[in-house]
Amino acid sequence: MLDRILNLQKFFFESFKGLVALYLIYITIIVISSLFFGILFSNKFQVMDVNNNIILENISFEFGELISNLFNSKGYYHTVDSIKYYFIKLPALPFLILFVTKLSTNFYLVVILKNIIIFSIYFFTVVSLLKKSFNNNFLILVLVTPILIPYNYFVALNYNYGDCLVAIFFPLLFISLISVYNKKFYSISIALFVLYFSKTTFFLIVLVVPFLIFYFEKDKKKFTKFLPLLIMILSILSWGGFGYYKTGKFIFGSTALSQNAYGLSFVFNKEFKNYYPDKSTDLIPQDIPDLKFKSEWDWYNYYNARNKQYLKDNFKSYLKDCTLKLKFIFFGINRDGAQPDNNGNYNNKIRVSMVLAKIIFNLAIILSLTKLIKNYKKIINFKEEFYFLSLMALNIAPHLIGWATSKHLVGILNISIIYLFFYINKYIRKIQ
Repeated sequence: MLDRILNLQKFFFESFKGLVALYLIYITIIVISSLFFGILFSNKFQVMDVNNNIILENISFEFGELISNLFNSKGYYHTVDSIKYYFIKLPALPFLILFVTKLSTNFYLVVILKNIIIFSIYFFTVVSLLKKSFNNNFLILVLVTPILIPYNYFVALNYNYGDCLVAIFFPLLFISLISVYNKKFYSISIALFVLYFSKTTFFLIVLVVPFLIFYFEKDKKKFTKFLPLLIMILSILSWGGFGYYKTGKFIFGSTALSQNAYGLSFVFNKEFKNYYPDKSTDLIPQDIPDLKFKSEWDWYNYYNARNKQYLKDNFKSYLKDCTLKLKFIFFGINRDGAQPDNNGNYNNKIRVSMVLAKIIFNLAIILSLTKLIKNYKKIINFKEEFYFLSLMALNIAPHLIGWATSKHLVGILNISIIYLFFYINKYIRKIQ
């Protein structure tokens, strides 16, 4: 039996026909899962018309109008009180959905095509980066990582928030960083580019990772190691330049989205601790100003000033709220951010898959920290651990300033799984 398994693995990874067969099996699983996701999602939400065409305006998290405007060639904007807001959302997901809907507006095909694209990128990047330096068992485990934890897989299959891209491209960034393949800097650059335009919480990662690469990648002949730095600069300049062109303001960091200050106003609120993490933060009572903002930056500046005043007056309370966020990030296993049902009750039952995910998450951090502490004088020889912990810290930090939900953590949970596989694989090699 073992010989048959080994021969099958050899066929899949050491021949072109085998690789094609493996890809077809892999993508078939993705297609079937996407179809089931589409059926379940459409039964719960009004996402398509009677002809099964996707209703773009109904895409949630404020993507709907934006994507609809793009689809109908009206431009990249969201309307608030008859004023065009250009920086409510980042463009990676809107343009991906735009591309897919130009191929087909059938709701089920939109979901399937979107997932074929991102999971194909994941499949071929993993195989190309790891095939020469890791065994077939490790390759298979990394390939199935995004689908191992049911909740993580659900987020990756989704199409209406940027975390579906993070679930795939954040692990790809880590895989690229630990790879010894000479051309890995291309995939690092692509991952950084997608992440920058997916979630503002990746600003620090895009800013810092290119410099970590200079520290750990000492081969002077690898001129391509400058690509991530170039992509970082181009990403900042292009989005900032777009901001200046549309609004006269070069946007950068916290101003990358005008929505950021309003979003943080739910955190800089005395009621935050009474809602988070069980109840949706959208339910937190807000004092809505009787003002008509002239632009999206008036809107941003109003809430930014209010947030700063709250922090000045309630700094100790804010720090206590941060402990709630840390507790959830490391140990939260219940359904979070719930809306009340018809009876006013909240469904905060345990997510079984999240129990396993959080065990892996904490175990990976403990193992990597232990390894670095024991070898702190030779840290440059343990770049895998340093990359892992750096990505963890740089991704968690923005969520401490704001807040984290389960879907925000899918990227680091998937990276934790991959690191644990890497750790076990390295240990097995050592004792053989």
